Amino acid sequence: MSASKSQKQERNLILCVGTYFFTWLSGIVVYLFINKKEDAYLKFHALQAILLGIAIFVVFWIPIPFFPILSLILWIYGLYVGYEASQGNDIEMPIIGEFVKKHM
Repeated sequence: MSASKSQKQERNLILCVGTYFFTWLSGIVVYLFINKKEDAYLKFHALQAILLGIAIFVVFWIPIPFFPILSLILWIYGLYVGYEASQGNDIEMPIIGEFVKKHM
């Protein structure tokens, strides 16, 4: 029995937003447990979340006063991208998205 459209939408909302919520950690979990043939779209966002998490970590630890705030802004942007992806809008992050597309 196939899932209804609302169930599939709810699953996508949880997975897409959840992938960006814990960035690299949840990105790795989603990447490892989602079948690539079944959902390449979600794999793309998982890889994007992993790279975003690494970028946030690096930016946070650079000893410049406003960089921790910048890392928070990047995290919020990731949540926005996850929400838009769950709604079916194809959002690709600058630089990170291009890198992921080349290496997928």
